[in-house]
Amino acid sequence: MGPFDPPATRDEIFPQWDRNTRPPVPLPPAGSTDCQLHIFGDIKKFPPKPDTYYQPPDATFDDGRAMLRVMGFDRVVIVYPMPYGTDNRLLIDTLENAEDKHQIRATCIVDDSVSDAELARLDALGVVGARFNIANYLGENWHTKDSVRRSMERIREIGWHARLHVAGSDLLDYADLLLDIHDLTMVIDHMGHLDFGLGLEQPACRWILDRLKHDDWWMMVSNGNRCSSMETGWDDAVPFGAAYIEAAPDRIIWGSDWPHVRWRKPMMNDAEEVELFYRYIDSDPALMQKILVDNPARLHGFA
Repeated sequence: MGPFDPPATRDEIFPQWDRNTRPPVPLPPAGSTDCQLHIFGDIKKFPPKPDTYYQPPDATFDDGRAMLRVMGFDRVVIVYPMPYGTDNRLLIDTLENAEDKHQIRATCIVDDSVSDAELARLDALGVVGARFNIANYLGENWHTKDSVRRSMERIREIGWHARLHVAGSDLLDYADLLLDIHDLTMVIDHMGHLDFGLGLEQPACRWILDRLKHDDWWMMVSNGNRCSSMETGWDDAVPFGAAYIEAAPDRIIWGSDWPHVRWRKPMMNDAEEVELFYRYIDSDPALMQKILVDNPARLHGFA
């Protein structure tokens, strides 16, 4: 079961995240950043979109921060989840009430309905990027190519980056558009959500590796366990993570993707995800520092 699972039905039950977090071995360096943490809130106060295809789990920002503290992560990037669409009330509430604002950044979802004034407000609160959910397997038509172009041009003007939530062939479908957008940093989420069984020579992987030769393209080596054909161990993720890191070690970040929505495998402890990342780099301390601390600080503007 990989990233190409069928969309969730509204009544499908998924396993909850493991609340018995343990520290990874070894602990990450000081200043480490989880570059993808989703947040969910009280469903009455912050209702999801009526047509959302999965229901928000019980996983608040405070829950996520507690998990990260156990694992030794000081900084976090909130990636606003799809059930809320462009209704940013939960994100704004979270950022306004956070105690350690200097340790928090965020990305949101942008389309034509989001006003310039709201973008400015989000920017002032620590939002540094917009996520484009253009993976067909998500089961919803989130963006048209024309709207993607317009939104990317808008966020470029305020200095944000673009997060690309894609899956293999979807990335190739958008290739012409993405190559036509200049002076905008692009971050490919979740290792491109490739089918690892097709190997490193598959067209989407070759395209990604070519893009990583360019200074404005980044990769988040996350969700290798979700993309894997294996329920545990996830050995088939290691060659992909290692190849991306070798291609662009200065433009690689990592994220937990907590709380692992739509998870159809045995639920793992979040420390296991960190330890999978360590396998990509043979636990090299210099690469640990670069990918968990230095790169995310540069991309997200942490001091």
